[in-house]
Amino acid sequence: MNQIKITVFTPTYNRESSLSRCYECLKNQTFRDFEWIIIDDGSTDNTKALVDSFKADKPFFEIIYVYQQNSGKHVAKNRAAKMARGEFFITLDSDDACTNDALEVFLSEWDKIPEAQRKDFYGISCRTSDLQGNIHGTPMNTDYIDSNDLDFKLKYKIKGELWGMVRTDVVREFPSPEEKGFKFYPENIIWNRVGRKYKARYINKALRYYINDQENAVTNVNRKKASKEKFCMHLHYINECWDYKSYDKKRYIEHLIGLTRDGKANKMSLGEVLRSVNTKGKRFLTLVLSPIGFILYKMS
Repeated sequence: MNQIKITVFTPTYNRESSLSRCYECLKNQTFRDFEWIIIDDGSTDNTKALVDSFKADKPFFEIIYVYQQNSGKHVAKNRAAKMARGEFFITLDSDDACTNDALEVFLSEWDKIPEAQRKDFYGISCRTSDLQGNIHGTPMNTDYIDSNDLDFKLKYKIKGELWGMVRTDVVREFPSPEEKGFKFYPENIIWNRVGRKYKARYINKALRYYINDQENAVTNVNRKKASKEKFCMHLHYINECWDYKSYDKKRYIEHLIGLTRDGKANKMSLGEVLRSVNTKGKRFLTLVLSPIGFILYKMS
């Protein structure tokens, strides 16, 4: 298999109305050594016919289309990572758009990292903006920060949507669990785990446009339908990221309360919720806060 520089991966589900936006962005890229893998997660619209029209257009990059039964973005990403020929892997969601020089800038910023240090980095992460160029989230007062996701969000308290180019070998090293019942496995869990081993260079440039113009947009997840995913996220921060609690105590209290709320929504007993927590001290805190979680569950 001949390696290329970048694999762009797009998961899609009934996005006939927005997928052309991704295609036009990729056609306009100033960097040209990439492939585009589209994993169709069970669409029932004319997505395949649309992709066929892209292929008939004969762009300078290869388009690989794969249809799978509806299994979730995390399963689609695992599949694309196995197929990818690129040294780097970029996820461009089917309702996204990016700047024409996005891939070129990612690689340019990667090349600025001294070669001997690159083994410690998983990639480059950038900011996102609206179509008018207003950066989404907390401003950065420096050109870049070398960090991991937990430090960046909790220690440095920089909030907002991020987008990134990741080493493909790291994506394969940290696949999303394909557990039954998940239609979306929380990506923050994966990146937090990656951050225990690798760091990224977070650049103060917006290369992806933050667009949310569809009812079925990737970022729109119904809380009641996502109770299992939310419970998994609460448990991750409590069991795996407790060492960061001093940076955002309010957030961790919300996670402790959320265990009961989303555990009940997931038909778990209080005993099952408590047994999922990995230390006696944290189990005690969960128990003390459980009445609040139960009330919030009843109110939802």
